[in-house]
Amino acid sequence: MEVKTTGSARLRLKDIITLSIFNIAMLVIMVIVKMVMTIAATPALDYLFYVGVMAFFCAPLYIVMSNKTAKHGTFLVTAIFCGLMMAAFGSAWFSAVMLAVGLICELLMLGNNTYKNPVRNGIGYVVYWTLYAWGSSIPLFFFKERYLKSLGDSYTEEGKQVLIRFYGSLDMMLLIGLISAALAAVGFWVGMLFFKKHIQKAKLA
Repeated sequence: MEVKTTGSARLRLKDIITLSIFNIAMLVIMVIVKMVMTIAATPALDYLFYVGVMAFFCAPLYIVMSNKTAKHGTFLVTAIFCGLMMAAFGSAWFSAVMLAVGLICELLMLGNNTYKNPVRNGIGYVVYWTLYAWGSSIPLFFFKERYLKSLGDSYTEEGKQVLIRFYGSLDMMLLIGLISAALAAVGFWVGMLFFKKHIQKAKLA
């Protein structure tokens, strides 16, 4: 089984299995982070930081995964997994967002051995999580009333107003994007230190 991707390399069955295992692990981390943030943080801190915290803790796994596979299609598969998870949680529209995010990141990674290049890979990782964070605002910018109505009783009126303040305003979305990008960058840097010190020395990737 082979999946054609941009560039000369193709994702083979073993690559897809590797990507699947690592992505499932990252999805578990994302769910745990979101649960902890929802319980432990105020709504404001949750909205501002949860994507960035996800990016920080997922970075080491992503670095190992992308260096083991090191083929075009890695970001796309990762985005598809994330979109499917969001669809399972009732946000099917986010699947389309993540597909677009994956394609944009793949365009950023065009070239030879870009996933092995820490700078190129790091830029792609930061862009991925920044776009992920901004994607959450799409319903409130493009179909606000229908989206709020679809929430039903899952949000109180106060909760909906907080949601609108953070995901329905450009200033807050810019701040969320900056925080997410910063934490993704720090996470990638820490992950690279771990990767070089332990994974590469052990020749595991």
